[in-house]
Amino acid sequence: MKTRFNYLLWTMLIITFITGCVKEQDPIIIQQGPYVNGVFISNEGTFGLENASVSFYDFAGDSIQNLIYSKVNKNPLGKVLQSMYITGGKVFMMCNLSDTVFTAYTDNFIEGGFVAGLSSPRYMTSYNGKGYITQWGENGVVKVFDLSTNNILRTVKVGMGPEQAIVANGSVLVCNGGAYDHDSTISVIDPVTDKVVQTVFVGDNPKEMVMDKNNDIWVICFGLVKYDSSFSIIAETPSKLVRLSGQTFEKTGEYIISATKHPQHIDISKDKSTVYFGGGFGFAGIFALDVMSLTMPVITPLVDETKFFYGFNVNPVNGEIYALDATDYTTPGILRRYSAQGTLIKQYSVGIAPNGAVFK
Repeated sequence: MKTRFNYLLWTMLIITFITGCVKEQDPIIIQQGPYVNGVFISNEGTFGLENASVSFYDFAGDSIQNLIYSKVNKNPLGKVLQSMYITGGKVFMMCNLSDTVFTAYTDNFIEGGFVAGLSSPRYMTSYNGKGYITQWGENGVVKVFDLSTNNILRTVKVGMGPEQAIVANGSVLVCNGGAYDHDSTISVIDPVTDKVVQTVFVGDNPKEMVMDKNNDIWVICFGLVKYDSSFSIIAETPSKLVRLSGQTFEKTGEYIISATKHPQHIDISKDKSTVYFGGGFGFAGIFALDVMSLTMPVITPLVDETKFFYGFNVNPVNGEIYALDATDYTTPGILRRYSAQGTLIKQYSVGIAPNGAVFK
């Protein structure tokens, strides 16, 4: 009896001792990363070299951090960063010559996987858990993949040289920009079946699109430029802005920009009432057009017509214009911040050949 009592006593003492030694578990503290409040700048890099990079402009500190992907992940990003796209807490980076889309988490830029099996990826959009990547390879297709696994689900044949894609009225619209050839169409993909259900003729070599306050779609068409063996222009067609119905995607307006100048970038103002266009090779300045205009007015540049911008984007929160100057395409480029009225605010040194700004 005494033995049983001693056994129980010692057991209780041991349990009490162990319980007293167990430290209460500390609460899990989730720390935000350093890239929470700002904008990512895609730097294409020197063609053929593995020096594409990403810069981050911090709003609060009014400062630039360069090479953030390689610094965080201790690896180079890849060759020719064509564009970036943000969804689901990740940024997707289309590396054209690497034939790969790399991903990173937006708050800390830690590598988050990749999409392989591509050929010259260009741009991306997403809808209902699926990503849509345009690529020049395979004579112009869109690769559809699962955002949760990065596995490619199917291939959709579109036009030549597909460029930017957007989602509008429950459909995926793709600009068929012609690549090194020629196209003049927008492909409309049904995201339920992932099949092309409509082909819209717009103008020669459409590059990018935006949606305005009326849900209409504006497309910038570069025009067709042909060269001879000595790279002299032997033929060209005008650059245009084309307006499409946001419901039927039929053409509802056409505006000639220039017979001899060829902008290829477009964006929309904060209130979606003004279309901005410009940028690309050989086209100086950034111009503005009220979406209610019935004809193309005699326009003057909103942003410096002496500057050639490789790309530009509009901050959807405050309307500032982020214009990218590639300088000589081999040394650091320049980010120039302009007010919505076109006044230069400040400029910053970024990576090689900056071509776009992606806002979180």
